[in-house]
Amino acid sequence: MVVAMGQNVPFKGNLAFSAVSLTVSKPDSILLPSGVSSVKLVDGDIANFKIVSQRGRKIVVTFSPPAGFTGISKAKILAKNAAKKDIAEIDLAGLATDGLEGEHEAPLSSIIEVLGYEANIGWTSLANNTRPELQGEEISSSLFRKAGKGKVEMIPVARYSPDFELPFGYYINNGAMPKMNQVGVLAKAGKYPEHQTLFPAIAKGASSFDPGNSQFGFYATGPTHSAYSEDVWNMLFFPANAVRAIRTYSVKNAAGKPLNNTYLVCFEEAKNGDYNDYVFVVKNIVPVLNDPFISLFNGQNFNGWHTFLQNFGINKDPNSNFQVKDSCMYAVGKDLGYAMTEKGFTNFHFKLEFRFGGKRWPPRENEKRDAGICYNIPMNEPDSIWPKSIECQIQEGDIGDFWLLGFSTIKVNGTQNVPADHTRFIKQADGEKPGEWNTVEVISVNGKCVHIVNGVVVNVGEEASVKSGRILLQSEYSEIYYRNIKIREL
Repeated sequence: MVVAMGQNVPFKGNLAFSAVSLTVSKPDSILLPSGVSSVKLVDGDIANFKIVSQRGRKIVVTFSPPAGFTGISKAKILAKNAAKKDIAEIDLAGLATDGLEGEHEAPLSSIIEVLGYEANIGWTSLANNTRPELQGEEISSSLFRKAGKGKVEMIPVARYSPDFELPFGYYINNGAMPKMNQVGVLAKAGKYPEHQTLFPAIAKGASSFDPGNSQFGFYATGPTHSAYSEDVWNMLFFPANAVRAIRTYSVKNAAGKPLNNTYLVCFEEAKNGDYNDYVFVVKNIVPVLNDPFISLFNGQNFNGWHTFLQNFGINKDPNSNFQVKDSCMYAVGKDLGYAMTEKGFTNFHFKLEFRFGGKRWPPRENEKRDAGICYNIPMNEPDSIWPKSIECQIQEGDIGDFWLLGFSTIKVNGTQNVPADHTRFIKQADGEKPGEWNTVEVISVNGKCVHIVNGVVVNVGEEASVKSGRILLQSEYSEIYYRNIKIREL
């Protein structure tokens, strides 16, 4: 329930309901101002609402949509005093579906409207997508801080998911593992369908918490997996599910006024992109705006890197094979070799963008354009073509393949490669955009390695034999541009 002062009457409020056609919603109530003499339904779809009782100032209302009706019903309750003067007006909104789950569910845009909020989420259909690109007015931040004194409120306002108890709460990053703090548990269905409704019941726990001064994200845990507000944990722990498991929006009230320090946190439990599975209004928070990634390439020179070319050695590049061009790390590609970080990394999320140029060179002038990201190169590994490492392949049509170099090993789908100079695991999915800038990400944590191409998890390996070390970018007989080369240590 949201209450605000109206212009035409001293008291104005609203109530929102949800129900399947031909059923009756959970009742809701509101306290009217003193002096109420009479109340009645007016305007709109008054047949779909019922004043169940009025006892003193308390009025109880239900919503019952007719057969075949789906969408939003609206009406009003008008309250008068003994002098027949209007003293209160209550806006009523009811969200009707024609069944439970699947295609019967209410779109997120309708949920937001019936709750009395305004937010451009970027789509109006039921399903959308789970790619990491921002949708509508989605905010980019996935971590938050408390905005002021008091607790953070995490209020469940909608749930359209399968029926199970759902723990939810916040987490604080602790090394390579988020520390989860349960706030409450959403209830299973009882007298009413708590899994397909507005304002789902909390079976136990609370709807508020105090994180102190810590940065935190949000999570919810279903029967098969947890969903986190940071993509990295979804990609690492549950790569078969949604990469972008939570979309967050700042909100306005129905009059278009921003609600300070208040956000809609919308979860995607599966992978169809409806983001109506669990919806929370979270109050007293501010986004953390600092980027957790640091740049590894300054766009001006090769500080922090060294080059190695097969025919010339370390930092000997007579043909200017490696250059800085348009703030990119540019490899002409004619010479075989790489640029490698001087620093090593343990447990990290690495990402870059790349685009192939048009030039190809012998002996691969008629082959696919090729390059790669090699990582977890032991610090004492000598420079060579190619050093012991795990490679995320960057080759036309094969972006995201594993190559295990220098007798390194990994398990993919339970199968470990036989140690050899180089062995391959083909990607399990495809996210490539031929001819365009492509974003490639590598997550490596305690021997688990994940390759992501344009937001699509394409390969996952576990129990890698090399778990930390340096990172290199290949020059392999193809012209290539690398940019936005960044890393986040976990």
